[in-house]
Amino acid sequence: MNFLSLFLGILLLNLFAYITISIRPKIFKVKVYRPMLKNFVLSVLPLLILAANILIFLALSILRVYAEIEFLLAPAYVIYFAGLLVWLLFLPNAGYLITELNLNHRSTDEKEVPIWYDIVSVLSFALSGIVNTLANIVIIQLSFLVVFDPQALTASNYAALFFSGVGIIFLIVVGIYLGRVIRFNTWDLLRPLSFLKKIKSHYSERGRFKEFLFYVIINTIFFVIMYVSFGIPFFFIF
Repeated sequence: MNFLSLFLGILLLNLFAYITISIRPKIFKVKVYRPMLKNFVLSVLPLLILAANILIFLALSILRVYAEIEFLLAPAYVIYFAGLLVWLLFLPNAGYLITELNLNHRSTDEKEVPIWYDIVSVLSFALSGIVNTLANIVIIQLSFLVVFDPQALTASNYAALFFSGVGIIFLIVVGIYLGRVIRFNTWDLLRPLSFLKKIKSHYSERGRFKEFLFYVIINTIFFVIMYVSFGIPFFFIF
């Protein structure tokens, strides 16, 4: 698998998942299950934020060089790192879709929808969250290669790329835990005191920290297996 086939697969899987969710009400005469559509949009959003951030940085850098506007260097980096922070905050939403691997939406249906349809739809929905997560990792690692000449990379650089992917996965899993178990949203960080109070209340309950560790370990291993299975660490070996 190469970069082109990876991103083509990501595009097709997202498109298929969205279509199955969107046409379900029209085909089977049931209501739209809006939480699924909302979570799908949130899953794609980090990719859009990251792509826009990198394009803005590249545009400012090119403008600085060709127009000889040296003072653009500082704003370019400020915008870039501020964009990365926003991206990191929204990134867990990409992988959050794996927690939707259930059929809860069937309980709201007025008419019965064939179970096979919902299995395929929800499975593609969850898989799109996995590939969206991997796409974010690939893009940020590619941006690293733009700065450093791939031909000059050493074995330690490749190791750094791999463990940077593992580190990002770990942060994503922690964010998924906060969203699924403690029911945090990204925008809850705008109320830091309430955020910290809720965290303190959650972990004051007995067994919560063990639950957190088990959740993070299992899900991190799962995503790392997906990361390796797609061959992503080997994309950067030239």
